[in-house]
Amino acid sequence: MRKVMRDRARLELERKVRWYRRARLHARPVEGWLRAMRLAVGVPVEQVADTMRFSTKMVFQMERAEQRRTIRLERLNEMARALGCDLVYGLVPWQRSLEDRALELVEQELWRKRYTARR
Repeated sequence: MRKVMRDRARLELERKVRWYRRARLHARPVEGWLRAMRLAVGVPVEQVADTMRFSTKMVFQMERAEQRRTIRLERLNEMARALGCDLVYGLVPWQRSLEDRALELVEQELWRKRYTARR
């Protein structure tokens, strides 16, 4: 029963990761997502600052931190909300699909059981 549940969870995760794999093909804007989105939706920096109860200087600092990839996830989420956006993130395996990795683990387990059974 546990194996069936794990398999279902793995397949569901693989379906979700598929969208992130596609998104990975698109380059991140040079100016970072926060600034690019703020400019694209036409939200003035003063409005973002008011919404977040920050100074405009702090908003620019957060945009630079996101560009440098040093922003905290909590702050990134707050900025996204101030821009009228949802923060969506995910992890994408570099080379293999989750299914390939699961098969590899099963093969390792079968090999281990076969090897230890002979002793």
